[in-house]
Amino acid sequence: MGHAMMDKFNKYWEEPNNVMVLATFLDPRYKMKYVDWCFGQIYDEDKAETELSAFKKDLDKLYEKFDSQKRQAEPQCKNTCNTSTSMPPADSEFLSFLSSTSTKRSKSELRNYTDDANEGMVATFNLLEWWKVNALRYPVLANMARRFLTIPASSVSSESSFSTGGRILDDYRSSLKPYMVEALVCGGSYIKGAHKDLNVLVEEDDEEEDVEKVKLPKSVADCNY
Repeated sequence: MGHAMMDKFNKYWEEPNNVMVLATFLDPRYKMKYVDWCFGQIYDEDKAETELSAFKKDLDKLYEKFDSQKRQAEPQCKNTCNTSTSMPPADSEFLSFLSSTSTKRSKSELRNYTDDANEGMVATFNLLEWWKVNALRYPVLANMARRFLTIPASSVSSESSFSTGGRILDDYRSSLKPYMVEALVCGGSYIKGAHKDLNVLVEEDDEEEDVEKVKLPKSVADCNY
């Protein structure tokens, strides 16, 4: 049992989830210092350094992607376009040089956010409100925060449905039609839901309870099918 539990644990947690690490980095209370500390707690020194280096590379690539999207979405300055026609060629070339090297200025945004002091561990701290206030200061990182600080999706409900279906379709009962499987799964769910509505205690631990032995509510038992 211990080996089976370890296999299941490694299935989900052996590989680092950079999405969760990135969400932690985008929390101004933690940033890169907390990520560095956590890797040191989880891995040995060499492994921690390798994982941290890989995460920083992924972070730089992701930041460049969001920064490029932001610059492409920004409208071109009409005043610059109008005045550039009357400027000498040297000045026009200089403006083009400034536009092509604007990534150097944007990269300092990521560096400044990392180097700034961490926010205090206050119980009333509102993460989304903090990014709303500091969106003008860190526009690219604010776009990343909108993407990665959302409520994560969960596969619990889908896995629970597959587990329920696996208890209905087994090696001894595998010829049921799809509509019959759907009726059995939904029927069991409706029965349990009806009991809860009537304040009837249902043992949640007994997941394999025989549906035929469950007492139907009066409103359901009196129905003619």
